[in-house]
Amino acid sequence: MVNRCYKSYINLYQSSYFSKYVNKAIYKLGKYNKGLLYVNKIGESVQGVPILSIKIGRGSTKILIQATHHAREAITTILLLDQINYILSLYEIDCSINNMSIRNLLKYVTFVFVPLVNPDGANLVINGGKFISKEYKDKPYLKESLFPCWKANINGVDLNRNFDAAWDELNQNTKCSFQNYKGKCINSEPESKALVNLINKYNFIYTISYHSSGNLIYWDYKDSLVKKECSELADTISSITKYIKEKSDNECINVVPGGFKDWVCSKINNPIPSVTIEIGEGSCPLSILEFKSIWKANYKVIAAIAYNLIDY
Repeated sequence: MVNRCYKSYINLYQSSYFSKYVNKAIYKLGKYNKGLLYVNKIGESVQGVPILSIKIGRGSTKILIQATHHAREAITTILLLDQINYILSLYEIDCSINNMSIRNLLKYVTFVFVPLVNPDGANLVINGGKFISKEYKDKPYLKESLFPCWKANINGVDLNRNFDAAWDELNQNTKCSFQNYKGKCINSEPESKALVNLINKYNFIYTISYHSSGNLIYWDYKDSLVKKECSELADTISSITKYIKEKSDNECINVVPGGFKDWVCSKINNPIPSVTIEIGEGSCPLSILEFKSIWKANYKVIAAIAYNLIDY
């Protein structure tokens, strides 16, 4: 049964200034949970919006969970905020998931959440062009008609095509666009650099990337150095969410490289088992009406993954 004693942030999905109110909510979580939850600025977007991380726990085993690489998938930001608040609500009453105490779990495991990787892009989708800075107002690729389906950052670079994973092979789009342009070079964007620096700072044992949609789990990459571990992680998540575990890349057609998951699992130095979870069933941006089923499928995911990593 879903624990109802937590506060949902779903109203932010329709807020008048999405990134501002998301970051305000994050800072507020830090203020009222001192000693348990720590907020850090890991970088800035193209337009200078802080990209924030939230760290919960004191353990040496670290897991990264991040969301809204793609602007039109901002409902994933809400999911992460609710996952954080759910963990906090369980901690407050010393409750358990799957027979494990959250207070005990957080002695062994540290969760690092990045709820909003692409704040500028998310603002375009949710709030339109009202928060575009003057220097970008006249960019030809920033067409208002495209804002509802925008995936890229404000530079017109698809952040999940900008990482060092067969980047040279990408040729979906050769110029700034609302989707699929890989950028001028690997990690050209400040949002991408923020995640790269975060990966280099911590010794993460897993990374989880939330996207939408499809109710699918992507786990493989042709150059992955941790295929077995990625597959096992996907199995764990599939058992909880009932989402379909996608086929291996060898069995798929039109596999697109350049993604965050692909990079971290194929790094020569310390590859990290990683998956991408695609939530929801509709076209993006997902309807707010889908969130109830998304939450029901995902609210136990983070703690359950951690549980598999420790022995009592």
